[in-house]
Amino acid sequence: MIILAYNAELSFLLKDEIIAIVAYAFLYLTYYFFSDFPFVKKYRSRFQESSADFERSVYLRRTMGLILLGIVPFVLALIFFDQPITSYGIGLPSGQYAYLWFLIPTILLVMGSIFRSNKAIDTSYYPEVRKKTWTSRRHFVNAGFWAVYLLGYEFAIRGFVFFSSLYAFGLWPAVVINSILYSFIHIFKGFKEAYGAFFLGILFCLITYYTDSIWIAFIIHVSMAVINDIKAVKAVAKTDGNEVVVEPQQQDQLL
Repeated sequence: MIILAYNAELSFLLKDEIIAIVAYAFLYLTYYFFSDFPFVKKYRSRFQESSADFERSVYLRRTMGLILLGIVPFVLALIFFDQPITSYGIGLPSGQYAYLWFLIPTILLVMGSIFRSNKAIDTSYYPEVRKKTWTSRRHFVNAGFWAVYLLGYEFAIRGFVFFSSLYAFGLWPAVVINSILYSFIHIFKGFKEAYGAFFLGILFCLITYYTDSIWIAFIIHVSMAVINDIKAVKAVAKTDGNEVVVEPQQQDQLL
């Protein structure tokens, strides 16, 4: 009887959707606290950056985001999951209305980001890169590393977690699980981002479901992140005499 109960528990823990949620939680925590690891701090010291002037640390962290949230989940799904890896949203968007799922949300969300007031941007956190001078090259490199990070990020939450939950529980339970996770990982940025992430998460999940692909959510997410940084740079330049002010409690999160 004990053996049967143990086998049942083990069987439950080894389900794809449970592995995905647990692995994602562990990997995201590892990513979030990555900068606090002693060997990372020691390596980062080579950059000779301060809490008010840093860039390479951000790019290092985003690269680790690709590895921890993209490559590791990809390998786990490839080796251990029942469905083929192509069943986790890595293909190009498809479906009868895929172009509408791309055009309408992209136009609305990107335009909303463009016309968003600079005052609504939390300049104590954005831009993550803290430099007084922003050249075209710096904007381009920053955008590139946003894409690197968000590629892993979107595969993890909208591919790895969402599709495994979808196959196990159906559409709406998977959407709710995913949106709650997405909201939780934005809590440290404040209640506005946390609530906004919940509803944006629902939209991203529906886009992913109806196009069978993570790529539209990825494109929108990168666009919003880059536009937000551009506007944040302008907002910071208009305040504090071009000085970037970082609140003490957020310095470790940025670095």
